[in-house]
Amino acid sequence: MKQFAKFFLQLPAFSVLVMLRILRPLIQVELCIVAFHRYGHLALEPEIFLGEREISAREGGHRRLPIRIQWWSFGPTSRQTNRYLASKWKKVVRALPSWWIDALHTVGESIQFLRLDEPKMSIRGSRNSLDLTEAHIQLTEAELSRGSEEMRGLGIDPERPYVCLVVRDGGHYASLGEKESDGYSFMNFDIATFERAALSLVKRGYQVVRMGSGSETPFGTNHRGIVDYANSSKRSEFLDVFIAATCSFAVSTQTGPDAVCLTFRRPVCYIDVTRFSQFFLGTKLAWWNPAELWQGDKRLTLNNLLSSKIFWIKDPNDFIKYGVSQVRSDAEKINQLVEGFIDSFADDLMQSSSENFVTQSVQQSIEDRTGTLGREQFGRITAVLNPSFVRQSGDWYLV
Repeated sequence: MKQFAKFFLQLPAFSVLVMLRILRPLIQVELCIVAFHRYGHLALEPEIFLGEREISAREGGHRRLPIRIQWWSFGPTSRQTNRYLASKWKKVVRALPSWWIDALHTVGESIQFLRLDEPKMSIRGSRNSLDLTEAHIQLTEAELSRGSEEMRGLGIDPERPYVCLVVRDGGHYASLGEKESDGYSFMNFDIATFERAALSLVKRGYQVVRMGSGSETPFGTNHRGIVDYANSSKRSEFLDVFIAATCSFAVSTQTGPDAVCLTFRRPVCYIDVTRFSQFFLGTKLAWWNPAELWQGDKRLTLNNLLSSKIFWIKDPNDFIKYGVSQVRSDAEKINQLVEGFIDSFADDLMQSSSENFVTQSVQQSIEDRTGTLGREQFGRITAVLNPSFVRQSGDWYLV
């Protein structure tokens, strides 16, 4: 029956595509299909698209004709990684039922002459839109009130600053009965190594909210100012978004929730960045330190990475393929990196003249060495190499 319904829908879809083909000199419809099954993509793909269109409009990049119209799909509700976030986007863009977008897409794939444009969705973009535009979704007064009340239920005072702690492990896939490939050992972390940094944040006046989907290893600390929200019975799709949208900043290992922080223009301190090809090098909201990588008996510097395929790895299994090993930052080093970021955040993310010189040198080096491909992937390089990392390891990493 499902297949029959899909086939039946293709008949009106064909008629609509014929009409749109005739009207193409006047109206051009684009199908914007979001990767709804991945939390970070659901957050950032629409944000980057809208930001880049906004920048183009400022620059006079839009002609009066043809008129461009976007029809968006956020997938079936049952399969969305966060239905609340999808509902927020549907109030901003013209979203149509996923079954209708699927019918238009299917017919267009079969009859290329009728195919509608499908812009490539990106979580990074090439125009630095996170730096140059405001967030395109906002929380309402009612949502802010609701969020504050629910935060109190978690033991978090919404009137005091709080920080998101986002630490990736393999728990999500294990809970589904799936096993990640060996390469994902480069992406996963032990939450226990972040306990010292969490305690430092509390001492500096922050509350710490450990984020996650409910399948993560429990965060063992029982400190009053630290909440293991990921394993809380009070978790909800609304709070998943609210906490990330309203935190002071996040400390993250580059996974899902930190993309929501960026969507709402919250800075993120990234620990042990490994996959540069997937990193947010095109926004000043991203402060990072690299993972310590070795190839055989050679510790890899920034120049080594930029001159090799390792910088462009997407599939984590390729680290193993290229004979790369990793030395993960220990609890003491993570604490120092976070402490350094706290100092910078307290100074409105300003840097000293010497720190700024290093930052600009690193940014320029990445731009020069990645060339056209880098500009297409990231735009201008504006992410900030954590000054604390430079003080600790710049003597070997930046040679």
